[in-house]
Amino acid sequence: MNRHIDEATTTGVTFASFPERALEQISNESIVVFGVPANSTLPRQAGCANGPRAIRQSTMSALSCYFNSPSKTVVSLETGKATSFRSDAVGIDLGDLSDCNELSTEALQRIAHLTNAVVDEGGLPVLLGGDGRALQGLIEGLKSSVAPFGLLVISNRLDLPSVSDLPGVAVSALLPADSSSENCSLLVLGVNGVQPYSNMKSMHHLHGKVVSADEIHEQGTQVALDAIQQFAIQNDRIVCVIDAEVLDTGHAAGTPGLNVGGLTPLQLIEILSESNLSPQLSGICVSNVAPSLDARGHSQYAAAEALLAVLGERLFKEVPL
Repeated sequence: MNRHIDEATTTGVTFASFPERALEQISNESIVVFGVPANSTLPRQAGCANGPRAIRQSTMSALSCYFNSPSKTVVSLETGKATSFRSDAVGIDLGDLSDCNELSTEALQRIAHLTNAVVDEGGLPVLLGGDGRALQGLIEGLKSSVAPFGLLVISNRLDLPSVSDLPGVAVSALLPADSSSENCSLLVLGVNGVQPYSNMKSMHHLHGKVVSADEIHEQGTQVALDAIQQFAIQNDRIVCVIDAEVLDTGHAAGTPGLNVGGLTPLQLIEILSESNLSPQLSGICVSNVAPSLDARGHSQYAAAEALLAVLGERLFKEVPL
């Protein structure tokens, strides 16, 4: 691994069986995975340190049907369509950032530095977490190296909670306000419960849009898909954030906080599977996976399936029977 950015190893399991490589070995258009094994701090539950490893392991479980087939092809019993894991999928796994059990200003700077370096080498950064505050580092790294992008956040809240010496920050504050543009640069899906008025007001300044969990429950996933379709038209580049806390605690308990009335895993995966965002992706963050809090393993598996769904055509292709 590249010691300049202090990654640790993946301890044997890599994302989608990608080779474990150093930063200098990134090729253009490759999927570049790295983990941020940071725990959440009080008053939220800890348990996120093993999130990156659990996501990798669950991803391999989800892909086992492909890898157990000589042609890496499976046929859906529901649709009758055949899908193959792409033999030309290019990706590497950088491992996990070392000495990052708790997020700090310095840790966010390291995440930003690594993200910037990945983009400079032509890769698509994919952050596995760990505490959701790691998103701030990813966004800072992208803002310094990528043309303007829209931020699609699938989460139950409009802010990133405080961590250690870092005060809470509104998700809208991660992007610069651009009053000259009528485009929606921030779309948040799955918001649940009471949200601070200041966060809603800052969303308005960004021409942002919120689709709540209640709306998705009442109107179906199509209301979210319609919002994503319009969002994709307005933004050539998209950063996708999958916060596991968007999931209802009754379905997936392995997150730092509780969310009663959140999305089901099926809703989350259906939304991302049908969105076809992969050609526009500039970065991905999957966060707040705390496997030690979910004995059934549903949380990490749902997060892994959601990540595979958003990568879509970068990993899979339909083939004739």
